[in-house]
Amino acid sequence: MLARLHAAWAQTRQGGRQVCFVIGEAGIGKTAVVEAFVAQVTTDPGVWLARGQCVEHYGTREAYLPVLEALGQLVRAPGGTRLVGLLRQQAPTWLVQLPWLLTEADRQQFQHELQGTTRERMLRELAEVVETLTAETPLVLVLEDLHWSDYATLDLLALLARRRAPARLLVLGTYRPVDVIVSGHPLRTVLHDLQQHGHSQALLLEPLTAGEVDAYLHGRFVQHQFPATLVRALYQWTEGHPLFMRTVVEALVRQGTVVQIGEAWAMPGEGAAVALDVPDSLRHLLEQQFEQLSATEQQVLEAASVAGSEGTVAAMAAALDTAESTVEDVCAMLARRGQFLALSGEVHWPDGTQTACYRFLHSLYYDVIYHRIPLGRRQRLHQRMGVREEGGVWCPG
Repeated sequence: MLARLHAAWAQTRQGGRQVCFVIGEAGIGKTAVVEAFVAQVTTDPGVWLARGQCVEHYGTREAYLPVLEALGQLVRAPGGTRLVGLLRQQAPTWLVQLPWLLTEADRQQFQHELQGTTRERMLRELAEVVETLTAETPLVLVLEDLHWSDYATLDLLALLARRRAPARLLVLGTYRPVDVIVSGHPLRTVLHDLQQHGHSQALLLEPLTAGEVDAYLHGRFVQHQFPATLVRALYQWTEGHPLFMRTVVEALVRQGTVVQIGEAWAMPGEGAAVALDVPDSLRHLLEQQFEQLSATEQQVLEAASVAGSEGTVAAMAAALDTAESTVEDVCAMLARRGQFLALSGEVHWPDGTQTACYRFLHSLYYDVIYHRIPLGRRQRLHQRMGVREEGGVWCPG
């Protein structure tokens, strides 16, 4: 991942503007990757860095919010007076968005000059300022959580990516695909168009490997005497999800399962087996994700958790006493979003039933969901599911 970002940066330094999107689910490490890359390239004092954070809103989003945050950082940085001068000359529509930079004379002058300003003018002005600014100094512009971006920011992002003039500009955007799909955010359409025409590239973060989990433990606990089974247990339990893994590891420290003895870390009393549990903080996070779903989606996932890490649509439908088509539609929708479930194939039972099979993306998901179900309801779901599976699998000859 870092190698691809550095390759894009090399092209940026030569005047070829680059737009890269680091994408993945919540907690997969998008920000960590961006932070690591930024730390490496900004060792050069001749590099401009600006960041903008998109924020989740429940009302009207402020236009250009992350871009204005980034501009505010640049004008306050060493050499920022040059940018202020460029804004005054080439982009007055943006200068007035930073009112602390205006004198009273400026306000009176711009009040008349900028009447009837269009969005197209604002977009063009900032694009030209960026090209002028980066002719001398390369710029890294980081825009985080674009799945919450306002639409005006998307227009600007698309324009910056499509312009043909040379610019030593690297835009790094992060977003969560699930949030884009669920909300119907236009970011999905914009990114598809940019990638289709070669104006951007998407960098998808994958879960950690067992070797990377081992490397994390060596970095977190420089000297340790952990049993070899700890890496395997962590990897299997969290399936390489960085946030899940870090949360479980820190819970082991808080609980005293992992302790520091002198200068080394160890797991006193642990033999070959390592028992892991879902920390309260992680359980709360997963429950929040679950509670954002519709009632029907929650019910289907409860039935899926009763089936275990993997289950059939036929068994889930029987447990819920509902139509298989309804359950399959919900499972398919969740899988398309990349939420909780993934399609794992089809199953053919001896009684002639042909049913789709879905698995949980992480074992932690079904563990948390299963233990949310009240005991009485859980028993009823088990009973109905067991009857259906027995009738389908056992077929008298």
